Amino acid sequence: MAMIRTAAISEVLPSAQEMEHMHAVYREGGARHKMAPDIVYSEDSCPHSGCGFHLQAIDFRLESYGPAVHDPLVRSWWADVGFAGSCPKCDRWIHFTIREERALSPTEAGSFPNLPDDWHQKALIL
Repeated sequence: MAMIRTAAISEVLPSAQEMEHMHAVYREGGARHKMAPDIVYSEDSCPHSGCGFHLQAIDFRLESYGPAVHDPLVRSWWADVGFAGSCPKCDRWIHFTIREERALSPTEAGSFPNLPDDWHQKALIL
């Protein structure tokens, strides 16, 4: 009977510089192709304390709004600015970016491009 040898697999994590480079390449490709944003976040719910609405994986489906809404939001996403939208459950503002989703105040939300009020009705949220 033949023995199967298994090699030890060591976990090699990329350096911060390599991570930044990968992020830049990802952003440049997305921007060049004007890809509509979809994301899977490491956190699984609304960032506002006490809400708990599940927002881990989101396909924003911005194309359903036409170019006047789609194009500026896509540019903002790939420029690493992101955009703000309200939580479907608690109605508080969230900043959505390639890297994270974070809680915003209404004042902070005004400094970012905003998703349409009904964004969560057209988006696919898992």
